[in-house]
Amino acid sequence: MKVRMLYVIVGLTISLVMLPLFAQAQSSQDAVTGKEIIDKLTQMEIRLTRVEEGQKALEKRIDDMRDDINNMRDGMNRRIDDLRSEIKGDIEELRGLVYLTLGGIIALIGGIVALIGFVIWDRRTAITPVVKRTKELEEERDTVWKVLKEYAKREPRFAEVMRTAGLL
Repeated sequence: MKVRMLYVIVGLTISLVMLPLFAQAQSSQDAVTGKEIIDKLTQMEIRLTRVEEGQKALEKRIDDMRDDINNMRDGMNRRIDDLRSEIKGDIEELRGLVYLTLGGIIALIGGIVALIGFVIWDRRTAITPVVKRTKELEEERDTVWKVLKEYAKREPRFAEVMRTAGLL
């Protein structure tokens, strides 16, 4: 590819250099001597050598630039890989934090449910003796009322006091 391009450039250079010579040869009626032709060819060879040297220098610069670009690309790929691994580590840390937070929330909800269950159980155990005592007191009251009503049937003065108080 490079050799083919070199041939194309050399051919174009020779054509461009020779074109004015051919134009001059046709336009002038003077005869061209062999020495003039050799001088022109020597000048063309010198120019061609300069073009070839310039082309080699350009090829070297292009190769150097290509190497620099490859090095930069490799460096960028390494940095991208480093960033990917760093991001994966950060994601794993965040995942652990999410699991920890979720576990804390579940533990808190479990604690609240346990506390509500304890309150209900404690209330039931605290109310049972009160209900029992209340029934006992109602039974005692009923018994006292029966006794008082029986006594009021036997004692008219006591019955009068109870009527005055609105109890009979």
